[in-house]
Amino acid sequence: MTAERFCLLATVESDSHMWNLVYLQLWLAERGWQVLNLGCCTPVQAVLDALDHHRHPHLLVISSVNGHGYSQGLALIRTLRQRHPHLHVVIGGKLTTSQAHTQKVGAELLAAGFDAVFTQADALDTFDRHLQKLNQHQHPLLLGTGTVPNWF
Repeated sequence: MTAERFCLLATVESDSHMWNLVYLQLWLAERGWQVLNLGCCTPVQAVLDALDHHRHPHLLVISSVNGHGYSQGLALIRTLRQRHPHLHVVIGGKLTTSQAHTQKVGAELLAAGFDAVFTQADALDTFDRHLQKLNQHQHPLLLGTGTVPNWF
């Protein structure tokens, strides 16, 4: 990665956890990304405003650890795709409160417009590989099922 790669980082509106965002911000920066962390409890409008203000982000990362990433992420991506149909957007973490539904909701999030969904215990390693593929213009991926890391 080169330093000119710019990423917006956010969570869903109900997620008040900040530590996952700080961790991801530092992790992405170590890989050469400039990161603007929009903070916890990020309203959809704040994400849209940041995208309008920063005209050329390469990536939007949505991280959730409260189990509401699926429902609120779905609403976010549907709104986002109306204004930013080509932005690369990924989501990861604990997306539901029921681990049994993880794969199903991952597929639904992809169908709604996310480019990748990260839900496995090795999500950061998988995300790292995804970032490498992003530079090669890979197609949407569903990355992982199983145990959810509580840091994504």
